[in-house]
This record gives sequence, C-alpha cells and structure tokens, in this order.
Amino acid sequence: MVAKSLLRTCFVLMFVLGRSPVASATLPEYNNADIENPSPVQGSKETFQRSLSGLYSIPSYRSPTLIQPHSDFDALYQQAASAQSELEDILSQVSLLTAAQPVLPGLKSEARAQQKIATELEGQTELLTDLARGSLVTNNIGSLVQSFELLNKEVTVVEVKNRFKTPAPSGYRDLKLLVRLPKTQHIAEIQLHLEEISVIKNGAEHEIYEQIQTIERKATTEQRDLNDIELAKLASLRQQSRAMYQTAWHQYLQPEAIAS
Repeated sequence: MVAKSLLRTCFVLMFVLGRSPVASATLPEYNNADIENPSPVQGSKETFQRSLSGLYSIPSYRSPTLIQPHSDFDALYQQAASAQSELEDILSQVSLLTAAQPVLPGLKSEARAQQKIATELEGQTELLTDLARGSLVTNNIGSLVQSFELLNKEVTVVEVKNRFKTPAPSGYRDLKLLVRLPKTQHIAEIQLHLEEISVIKNGAEHEIYEQIQTIERKATTEQRDLNDIELAKLASLRQQSRAMYQTAWHQYLQPEAIAS
C-alpha cells in the first residue's frame, strides 16, 4: 500500500510540474481518492488534473513599463470611457464561449481616480491602470482557465497576479490581470473570479474587513499601539477570513466542481 501511494504521488508530481513553466508552482490540494475515482460529471482524472495544473501553470508577471497613453487626467479619463466600452465587448464575447459571466461595474469615478493618483501614485496620472475595469465570474476552474486563454488572444496581458497559487494573507484567491486593449491601447483591469470566493469577498469577508479597519482606526486616532485584547480580536477575525476562503476553495477541488 505504501509503495502504491508513493507511486501515485510521483505520477501527480510529474504531471503537474511537467505542464507548468514555473518550477516552483504550488501543487493542487486534492487527494488520491479524487484522482482515482473522479465523478461521472468530471469525466476522467486527466481532465481533473488538466484543469488544476492549467490554473497553477499561469505565472505571475509584470511588464517593466505599465504606462497609460496619456499623463493628462482629462485626456486619460476621456480615453477610458472608450476603453470601458471596448473592454465590455471583449468580456461579453469571452462569456459567450465559456461558462463565465461578465460583471461590469463601469468606469472608476473621477473623484476616486484623482484621490488614488494623489495618495497612492505620487501624482503620476499615467500610472493609473484601473479606470476601465471588469470581471468574469465562473463556478468551475476549467472555465476560468479557458477564459484566461481566450483573453490572452484578444488583448496584450501586461500583468498577471495569480492569487490561486499565492493567495492573499486573508486567504482570498483570484486571477488579476492588467491588459492593453487593442483599439484604444488603454490599460484596463480584469479579474477572473470563482463564484463562491467572490461571494465571500463581497459579503462576509467585507464585514470582517470593516471590523478590522474599525479596530485599527481607533488605535490610530488615539495615537497608541493596539492592546492585547485588540490584537487577539484581529487575529481571530483574520483566522475566520482564512477559514471561509479555504472552505470555499476546497469546494472547487472536488471533481464534479471542476468539470468544464
């Protein structure tokens, strides 16, 4: 039994690392029973493995020059309106070919954009890359990977943050892209979400985030360090967040959830 288990583990390691261009890719979290006994919906263990290894093989990347076509705010914001329309068309086209659904919040407001330029970008308007933005939300990993592959053919990807391989400290996972659109040449932001994780981010985890902000803001306002009770409360809240995200993520590691 031990020899059989070791052989099976070696097979999985060879398969995943053989497909991934990144040698340090994190291995998918699934067990031997899932691999050997995929559900009828999944179809085959090869499809199961391919979906996961495909997601983990997407490397994080950042272009050395992420500069918008305009440094003047009014000119950039005007261009962003056309870019938003272009982006929405692309996301809608991708959604027709996959199980993903587009989420289109529209342009970032002028007030919020100018605030970000002043407080986060040291006044450099040309570094603002999330004026035009949109998301694709799906309920299976295969569809998410397919969406990324289709987008890669329609736009120039200039940054990838694969937070499925390297989750945020809260446990949150997504695939965040910056892309240069072919017509406007504007850089826009696209996020690829798994539905259950997105629901937590916009619901229960947002409430936890607000509680954390309240505790930290109180200490800052009173110009003091966090006390032991506050530190314990923050640790508990962050652990709750990680547990929720981990539970949601594990749902997608079941064979029937990964089928495309």
